[in-house]
Amino acid sequence: MSIERTLTQIDTYVWRIVANNPSPMTGPGTNTYLVGRERVVIIDPGPQLADHLDGILAALETLNVIPQAIVLTHPHPDHEGGVDWLLNKLSIPLLKFEQPFRHESPLELDCGTLQIHHTPGHIHDHISLWWPEHRMLFAGDLVAGQGTIVVIPPDGDMADYLASLRAMKGLAPAKILPGHGPVIAMPEELLQNYIDHRLAREQQVLYWLDQGRSGARAIAEAIYADQPPQVLPIATLQVEAHLTKLRNEGRLDADPPDS
Repeated sequence: MSIERTLTQIDTYVWRIVANNPSPMTGPGTNTYLVGRERVVIIDPGPQLADHLDGILAALETLNVIPQAIVLTHPHPDHEGGVDWLLNKLSIPLLKFEQPFRHESPLELDCGTLQIHHTPGHIHDHISLWWPEHRMLFAGDLVAGQGTIVVIPPDGDMADYLASLRAMKGLAPAKILPGHGPVIAMPEELLQNYIDHRLAREQQVLYWLDQGRSGARAIAEAIYADQPPQVLPIATLQVEAHLTKLRNEGRLDADPPDS
């Protein structure tokens, strides 16, 4: 699916700019969102790419809006790489999981309120932003517009990830704006599909353990046997995340498997 990299209006008071950093991990590229009427927040500045960062500044000028703050869903380079450069240019606050950002302190916009939800799993300090007036979720890397999200231990946690998916599904969003890929127009269905996919993968892990496979890599080789070899390193980490979850739940031996 083609994604427009220039400034694109997604909804009332919401614009998107897509960074030119496509890859198997980032999909079409990282989405940067501008949200607000006359004063906007910048959600996920994206990677440290000059054309993308210049594009953000140009968008602010084109829209004739004043930047209020930068909001970071999580500190991975494809989302936060451009933060320091933008902070230097704009001299505005950076809001993220640490202080002063808390769920109890929503971000007031000139067109509503962004509520902050801690959504760990992909990484421990991941947040998602809920705009109740529009029933819109800015999801970072909780989900993607295309494909799935990796959960890589130790900073990624599969149990936390499933809990975050369920919590955001409970909000009954009408639309999800992900960190990568197109807008998700059927969010509850997608969130349930993500949950079902992870639980089905967990059952595959348990099956291959029962068949005598030992270690994340051996299990990944069995589960992903129909995939190209370059998939195996990431697949092994995904299996390790499932094994860690099962072990923490007392469903496996305490000793970590060989990977």
